[in-house]
Amino acid sequence: TLFAIKMTTQQPQVDNDGDHHHHHQQDTPSEEESPAPPRPTKSEVQSCQFSKWYPTFRSIPKSSIQNTTTYKLRKNVTIESNIIKPLPNEFIEYLLSDGVRLPTCAVRVSSCMKDDTADTTNDDGWNDSDDNDDDDSSNEEVKQYNFPNLTSQIQTALENLGGNCMPKLNWSSPKDATWMNCGTLKCTKVGDVYLLLKSSEFVSFDLERAWDDLEPAIAVEGEAVENDQGNDDGKPPKDFEYELVLRKWCNLHPSMEFRCFIYNHELIAISQRHSTKFYSHLQLSDEDEVHPTTDIIHAFFETYVQRRFASGKMHRYVMDVYVDSQERTWVVDFNVWGSRTDALLFDWVELMGIGERVRDIKKDIGENGGEEVDAEIPMPELRVVTKDMKDLTYDPLSSFRGPMDVMNLMGAGNNDDGGFEPSSFKNFMEQCVRPSEM
Repeated sequence: TLFAIKMTTQQPQVDNDGDHHHHHQQDTPSEEESPAPPRPTKSEVQSCQFSKWYPTFRSIPKSSIQNTTTYKLRKNVTIESNIIKPLPNEFIEYLLSDGVRLPTCAVRVSSCMKDDTADTTNDDGWNDSDDNDDDDSSNEEVKQYNFPNLTSQIQTALENLGGNCMPKLNWSSPKDATWMNCGTLKCTKVGDVYLLLKSSEFVSFDLERAWDDLEPAIAVEGEAVENDQGNDDGKPPKDFEYELVLRKWCNLHPSMEFRCFIYNHELIAISQRHSTKFYSHLQLSDEDEVHPTTDIIHAFFETYVQRRFASGKMHRYVMDVYVDSQERTWVVDFNVWGSRTDALLFDWVELMGIGERVRDIKKDIGENGGEEVDAEIPMPELRVVTKDMKDLTYDPLSSFRGPMDVMNLMGAGNNDDGGFEPSSFKNFMEQCVRPSEM
């Protein structure tokens, strides 16, 4: 059995859509252009929707599990969640509308707000005077949105989940908008859910671009290709519905979240999920040849996930998992294989190379499912942030810490060399606390 824990000093950078951008390296004339990173197919995008995979991993018949490990069999390997679908068209229109304003059916702007609001404040947390102080300057009427049935469903789901939840749509959670909610995805009120979703560019991607830039269906040797229903037309399938997912809030320790890369039905690579943090307990000791986390995740994959996700029809995908203190692994999410998913401590060209090598090994020795075949397939490579790279990593969410308007105002005091002038931030904050002159 082979194992590698790679000490890397280079990491791909990602933007809000998950596309990665490498640190610039000096090109040489003889250097060939790298192949383009892979793109997902329409059927792969469909299969990674939350409602497509959640029922499978929330209730697994024990009779269908072939357990070759010492771990106790489990029928549930993912976090409790509620799915609300179909969603009203007005709600989708609301999410895509300009500005950040809650629907009239919401109770509070945010649970972060204090409870000692005065009588001049509406239930949603806005002050009446804020809405009326500019009546004469604009005759444009702002559309009011209202979907009480959806609000009631969210409230019921919140109660069923113990009063706390994390929201997402079909694929994405609004983790780029946590600055609007005290820096967390944790929601305790319906208004928190609306506020996060409305403020998120990741959610907007689900609504506007999920079906863009897809590849035709890809054949895998020995397997049939599903009909991808006009794969490159940029339109969703006929039976597609938007869904709101509310997941039970769990205090997961970020150091034990991992991203797993699967190709040709094999787990080929594992990356530390939070690729900007150094955790001493994740480092491989001199005495250990094999990182225990690799064995735990690999055993879980083979027992519960391999050829079970998408009924075995998808050979390549990305899986996020969490390993708890009892060494139990939990499925957090599934993502498409390709550049719209962050490769973290790997890069996509590299992952394609690893996947092709594993495929060739399986082809050479014959994929017959026997122990001899499995023993020849290398164990996945695990990468974690090490001491020598902890100051070199790039946080993909660093550009989502607050509004660009605020950053531009703060930047007004930069010095002539382009550096930040500390006094500019002080001046900016003094402006913030002054009474409005408008």
